Amino acid sequence: MTWWLLGISMAATNFSIDTPIAMTRLVVEDGIAGVWFFWASGISALLVTFLFARLWRRSGVMTDAEIIEERYSGRVAAVLRVFKGFYFGVIFNAFIMGWVFLALIKVMTGLTNIDVSTLLVGTTVLVFVYTLASGFYGVVLTDFVQYFIAFIGSIVLALFAVREVGGLGQLVSRVESQFGGDTLRFFPDFSVDNLGPLSIFFTYVLVQWWAHKYSDGGGKHIQRMLSAKNENHSFAASLLYSFINYALQVWPWILTALCGLVLFGRPEDPEQLYSMVMARVLPPGLLGLVLVGLIGAFMSTIDTHLNLGASYMVNDIYRRFLVRDASEKHYVLMSRVMMAGLLGLSILIALNIQSVTGAWKFLLTFASGAGLTWIIRWFWWRVNAWTELSAMISSGVVATYLQLRHEDWLYSEKLLVTVALSTLVWLLVTLVTAPVDGSKLKSFVEKIRPGSAGWNRIRDRSNEPGGNFLRRALGLWAIALVGLFSLNFGIGSLLLHRLGQAALLLSTAGVSMGWLAYRLKN
Repeated sequence: MTWWLLGISMAATNFSIDTPIAMTRLVVEDGIAGVWFFWASGISALLVTFLFARLWRRSGVMTDAEIIEERYSGRVAAVLRVFKGFYFGVIFNAFIMGWVFLALIKVMTGLTNIDVSTLLVGTTVLVFVYTLASGFYGVVLTDFVQYFIAFIGSIVLALFAVREVGGLGQLVSRVESQFGGDTLRFFPDFSVDNLGPLSIFFTYVLVQWWAHKYSDGGGKHIQRMLSAKNENHSFAASLLYSFINYALQVWPWILTALCGLVLFGRPEDPEQLYSMVMARVLPPGLLGLVLVGLIGAFMSTIDTHLNLGASYMVNDIYRRFLVRDASEKHYVLMSRVMMAGLLGLSILIALNIQSVTGAWKFLLTFASGAGLTWIIRWFWWRVNAWTELSAMISSGVVATYLQLRHEDWLYSEKLLVTVALSTLVWLLVTLVTAPVDGSKLKSFVEKIRPGSAGWNRIRDRSNEPGGNFLRRALGLWAIALVGLFSLNFGIGSLLLHRLGQAALLLSTAGVSMGWLAYRLKN
């Protein structure tokens, strides 16, 4: 597939019905600076673009779990592949679809007295049918259409919400007078008496982006990188997604949340505020359009995770270890059975969670301890299958314990403790277990060409040339970060009537992106 189609598909599957309502909660509770919980992932998204998009495409695998037996040797590699297929294919996919179902329920409850279960069943059956019928290709094509409906809907809502409060100038002055100027800060207050929010911010920008379930791409994005025409299309798709997701589509949500604060104050459940604004400011017809956009966003996420979950379960467990020589028709049938099971499990989870944002944070913490291992396995020969396995298990155990026994702890505290303890575990396990078989490492280097000093020992044995892939990629990543965040905050400054600041930031963004384009060509 071509880069622009895949890039829009990545953006669509991240723009779900849960995203704007979770973003609204972040703004209501912590102001614009609270959105750093989301923006910090942009650091990781660009790292994936420059470090991993090309490497994943070179691998030629079908799922990210399949790379395990390309990278590691022995029976433990097979065990890890099964474990990871279940870990991401069932646990993560079911949780993600569960909070997406919860978000749909919250939006519809705030907008209409129509029986939510009727809508839930109807849309879910529709998603299920077209995903079964068309597979991954159909998922990407419907993502493309659904994204533009959802994005345009969010812009329309923001425009009407801003008009309702009297325009952008009035929005800024009313937020400052009612809730204080700190609400409109892009960064938390760096004063000494504000160490709590400051520590959370630094956890986001220094730790969370790499202690993350998507640290080297994440299953749904990797699936799209692997389906690209070539390495360049994989790279361009990831770059397009990063700028759309973290600099463009976020500002209509932020404006709507700020307008909701002015119109309704801080409601008991901030995740209901987005739908409350919709009901207040949109006339009939446009309300229907925006609602259809949100339902489209819901569908684009559900179809992705149904297809992805079935890919893990069939490709990495069923076909690899249980039934190896059946027909393609049999495997397609089994993937449909897996989709049905995942759908039922996710609905069950949706009925037992209360907060979309809370579920986001728990799942991030659950996988945080393994995030670093998914990065360094590409660049250091000594990492083995025991490294990943011990990191995933210890991270899940620690995160679950903290959630059950220390629920009152801040998210940042839970994340840091989970990462610290898990890192100690996997480092110790790595050092006391045997390295991967030399022939396996040699074939991996020859196929992937990771180009880092961490592989010198293997390249010396195989006479494989080195290269400067890692050093060049990190340099380009730094330039892209300046471009992304200058563009993001330039747009925000323009909307909040900070015109001088906007001009400086947008100029910086233009220069950075021009320099990036030059470096990419040379």
